Amino acid sequence: MVRLADYKGIKIMAGALVNVKIDDTEMRDLFDRVMQHMTDMTPVMREIGEIEHESVMRNFQEHRAPDGTPWKPLAESTRRQRAKRGRSDKDILIFNRILMGSLHPQAYPDRMELGTNIVYAAIHQFGGMAGRGHSVEIPERPFLGVRDDDWPEIKATVADYLLAVN
Repeated sequence: MVRLADYKGIKIMAGALVNVKIDDTEMRDLFDRVMQHMTDMTPVMREIGEIEHESVMRNFQEHRAPDGTPWKPLAESTRRQRAKRGRSDKDILIFNRILMGSLHPQAYPDRMELGTNIVYAAIHQFGGMAGRGHSVEIPERPFLGVRDDDWPEIKATVADYLLAVN
């Protein structure tokens, strides 16, 4: 889940937790100003949730991590398995769209969460050993996270919200 709960950091979870620090002084100042005027930031958090949901969907479509790193290609054995079933090997993590469809932003007065309850999401986000006897290594293919190109839109959303409440 992506949490914009405290302007000092963003927390990302898909069955595990990663902290991403916001170093942008302007962004922290905007959150400070909004928090001085409002205790319920649900409306702005809802908008940020939509921005991030669209961003994560782009990660799936572009087969890339939020930092722009391309996902590792599918293993040859996975490609063969998909071919036998008449399925494409081109769409990594989009085999049946269950994972993509499970992601929904949730806005709260002090945070936004974007995550999934799909158990296998964490192995794709962070990588690790899976399968019978944990004999298969799944490479990390992060899909949750804030992309650098999301920040201008998030800043504009918070600034617009601040102007509206003043």
